[in-house]
This record gives sequence, structure tokens and C-alpha cells, in this order.
Amino acid sequence: MNSFKLFLTSFLFVSSINAQPNVIIILTDDLGWGDVSYHGGSIPTPNIDKLVSKGVEMNRFYSDPSCSPTRASMLTGINSFANGVIRPFANPRVESFGMPLEHKIMPEYFKEAGYETALSGKWHLGMSEDAFLPINRGFDSTYGHLMGGIGYFDHGFSGRLDWHRNSVPLEEEGYSTTLIADEAVRIINNIKEDKPLFLYVAFNAPHTPIQAENEVIESLFSDIEDDYEKKYAANIYALDREIGKIINSIEDKGIAEETIILFFSDNGPVFDVDPIAKVIAPDLMTAKGSSGDLRGSKLSAYEGGIRVPAVLYWKGVLEKSKSEQFFFAQDILPTLLAAASIQVDNENFTGTDRWKNLLNNEIKEPVNVHTGNIVIEDTRALFNGKWKMYYSQNIQTKGDKTYELYDILSDPFETTNLAEDNPKIFSEMKETMDNQTVWINPPYIDPVMMFLWGDRFVASSRFIGSPWLEREYELKTPPHPFISTLIFIWILILTQKYKVMALIFIAVLSLVSIKKYNATRS
Repeated sequence: MNSFKLFLTSFLFVSSINAQPNVIIILTDDLGWGDVSYHGGSIPTPNIDKLVSKGVEMNRFYSDPSCSPTRASMLTGINSFANGVIRPFANPRVESFGMPLEHKIMPEYFKEAGYETALSGKWHLGMSEDAFLPINRGFDSTYGHLMGGIGYFDHGFSGRLDWHRNSVPLEEEGYSTTLIADEAVRIINNIKEDKPLFLYVAFNAPHTPIQAENEVIESLFSDIEDDYEKKYAANIYALDREIGKIINSIEDKGIAEETIILFFSDNGPVFDVDPIAKVIAPDLMTAKGSSGDLRGSKLSAYEGGIRVPAVLYWKGVLEKSKSEQFFFAQDILPTLLAAASIQVDNENFTGTDRWKNLLNNEIKEPVNVHTGNIVIEDTRALFNGKWKMYYSQNIQTKGDKTYELYDILSDPFETTNLAEDNPKIFSEMKETMDNQTVWINPPYIDPVMMFLWGDRFVASSRFIGSPWLEREYELKTPPHPFISTLIFIWILILTQKYKVMALIFIAVLSLVSIKKYNATRS
């Protein structure tokens, strides 16, 4: 079927059903390219695989390298360097920032168009002020957690409860992956006949701390020798199971032909991160995900940090195909608005409406598309046609700037830097990279503040205070600059602790040897 016939068929089909389809986004947290079995991963993900087989496999879908930037890019339609959210938000003892209130975001557009809007799961775009909360940013109902990660069973983060319904703290038993899916199913089962649904389901799996149900571990993964890998496999298995439950509820409700489903991961897996990040946020950097053969992982703008599993499915409209269209987190909002026939006048979008491209299965090359984040490293990617420029600089140690150029179509594993072979392309893309607009809100992360009071996971029996939403906590102030400098030096020492220990051992051994030598001479 040629592209015109495909477009005409799709147009007639859409016109014959609901001009405003339901929109359901299913987002996973730190799920890597190699963590799904349809990419050859060792952990079975049959429900995700089934969804991919039904829908359009988005083979070149790009998130940002970390969670808050991806969420902000998706919800605003603006890339992370232009929307201000250049890094993940820390807990409210460390800082009191949120996604800038200047931005109109996805649920607000859908709500204005007559949709019921709901969030089940992770927010991570600010909670220190009421204005930052999702219930005040376009959602009719919200449920789940507000910060970067939680204990799967106790729902705690950094020593306090982080679980709520409609911004009211909620103590509830259950495995978070299951609870988030149960809420989504409840909303789908109660969908209004006269009102389309926008539902954002944001799982915390497989984000750290990696926890899983014992019965799943023992019944399915007892043959894995490493205990941590057992838990990781069981964690992803449960995630896949619950995604299957949501898809089944859509089909059982009989609304698959009226529902767009988007599934993707917010960034790559955690396994190869900057040593400073490991020191200041150790509990967040201990997963065992897989990016397959892609280079890099979470926090990196190499492919392993930003190219993620994704599928877009609308029964009878977008199905049973594979797209090589470059698609970025910032493209989601304008594309879904077009799919739902919602007309907006927003010149602030940096994302591109790819709806017709996907309907016609045509490929439009990216033109100077930016993605990235600034955490320990300022790491960015610039896409222009087949070319990708990678940039990085350690902003904490003021390291050297690195620029690399790849033909990302023929070299998806980024093995060969072609900068010297293509000086004109390199020079033009470097100029574009260097001159891109950067709005930094929140400001650069303070590693000392994170080291002293940053994000940790503790057992519920050790919670240090009331739920975060009650806001009975003190916003910490940075130490004296001299003290901060000493602490940062200590952080750097800890990043090289094995080398430091080796040097100390060599020094002690040398002193002992010198003493023995002097003793023998005397």
C-alpha cells in the first residue's frame, strides 16, 4: 500500500471513530535497550514484546540521559536545554526547585480539549511548593510518588514517606509496580463514555533500589547465581507483567480502537556512571541494567544513555510495523496533539510533530536536534541528518571539552570518531552545539550538598520524619566555602579510593623498606 493510500485509510478510520482518541503513556524508569527480550535481552518481557509486535516499533526513539529532563521535554515539547530542566531534582532538604511554572504542559493542553487527565506513578518535577505539584499542573487526579525513586514496598525516599493520592500523603501496603498499574486499570475501567482520557502511567521500575517480590524471585529466577541480578530480573519481570495488565484492561474495555498507547523508557540503564555521582548518590547508582551493544548508560549522551525501547500503538491506525524515524522526547507533545486533532499555537515547541510521518511511514531527517543533561558532566548530543555530535565536559572538575562526530546510521555503536575526516561538518555542528540556547533552572547540582543531605534509601523502620508532603523538614544551607572545598576534595579522594589506598600502601611499604635498609647499613 503506497503512502497516500495508507494516509487516506488512516484518515477515514480516525474520522469514523473518535476525533479525540484516548491517550495513554506508559513510561518506565532506567529500562535499557538491552533490558527487553525483543532486543535480545536475557530477561523475558513477553507483554512488552507483544505490544511491539502489535504496534509501531520506534527503533530510533531518543530520551534525555536522565529522568527529570526527559519528563520535562515530553510534557513541554521543549528540549531540556531550552526548558530549564537540565538535571534530576534532588530532595527538598537540598533544594526547592521544580519544573518552571512558565511552561504550559501536556495535561493542561488535553484538559482544555475536554479530556479527563490522570497521573499514576512518578512525577519528579518538583514538590517543595504546591504550585509544582502535578495536581496543580493540569491533572484531575494524581497518585504515586513525587521524587526520584522509592522503596518498592515501604514507598520511602531519603528517610520519609513519598506516596500520595491527590497530593495527600498515603500510607498503603503493596509493591509499587503493582499499585501503579492497579490505579491505571481502575481509571481505565471507569473511563467516561462522553469524555476521552489522557492517562500518564510512570513506573518507578527498574529504578534503584532494586527490589522484587520473593515469590517471583524463587519461582522464576532461582537459577541465577548473583542475588542482585536475581532481583533485577524479577523486578523487570513484574514491570512487564503489570504493563500487560494495563494493555489487557484496554482491550477488555473494548477501547483499543479508540486509544493511542505510547510506551518508552526515560533514559538508559545504570551501570557506567561518573565516579563523583557514585559517591554523592550511591544508592541511586547500583543497578545492573543493559544497553545491549550501545555505548554508554544513564547520564551519558552516548547512545546507551538516550536511545531507548519504545512503541506507539493505535489499533487499526498505527500497527504491525517498524519505524526508523528519529523521534525525540520533545516530539511527543506536538505529535500527540496532532494525533488528537488538538490545534495549538505554540511557537515555543522545539519538538516536531511527526504524526503524518508515522502514518505514512516516511522518514524525515533530524535537523539540529539537541538532547542531553548537565549533572556531573555537561553531556549533549546534536543530531543533524545521519550525523551525531557528542559533547561532554566535567563541570565539577572543570575538565577538558570533548567533541566527537559519528555517522550514527552506519555506526550505531559509536566506534569511529569521524571528526578529522569531515572537518566542514564537524565545524558546522560544533558551532551549532556551542551556540545553542541553555536555560539552567534548576542550577548546577551542588555535590557537597548531595553528599551531606542528598538522596538515599533507608528502611521504613528508620524513617527520620513525617511524609515529605507535610513539609516538616529544614532546607539545608551550604557549608562555609572553605569547608565545602575540603568536603569536595574528600569526595574526589573517595572517587579514587582504590588508587589512594594503593598509593598509601606503596608509601608505607617504601618507608618500611627504607627503615630496614638503614637498619642493615648501621
